[in-house]
Amino acid sequence: MLYKYNRDDNQKIAMGFLSYISDLKDMSNLEQELKLYDEDENRQLYLWKSKVEDFSGIVALSFTKKTVFIEYISLNPSYRSQTNTFRIFDDIQRKFPEYKILGSFGIVDQLRKWYEQRNKEKTESK
Repeated sequence: MLYKYNRDDNQKIAMGFLSYISDLKDMSNLEQELKLYDEDENRQLYLWKSKVEDFSGIVALSFTKKTVFIEYISLNPSYRSQTNTFRIFDDIQRKFPEYKILGSFGIVDQLRKWYEQRNKEKTESK
């Protein structure tokens, strides 16, 4: 499940997940990244919970009129799997059903597989 990032409540949690990204290991880059998402209304960070109580990762999204673009996903190492990535895609689709989901170069292959799986499931259920 996705929870919109709130700096006052979740800054340390978000910083922990973002620090898994090599470009954001430097504290100044990390602070700049958080500032970018705080100031740009077309960009949003979401913390992700799997079926456990604690947050398991963070998702960076940017929006246009008809698309939601997944900039990156950063998960706790013990939650890094295709299954959890697909769950995140499912959660994004449920949260933003009117948007087409697109992804960065690092995500596009997984997103394509997710779309293929969804189309296969729709075809089989008919």
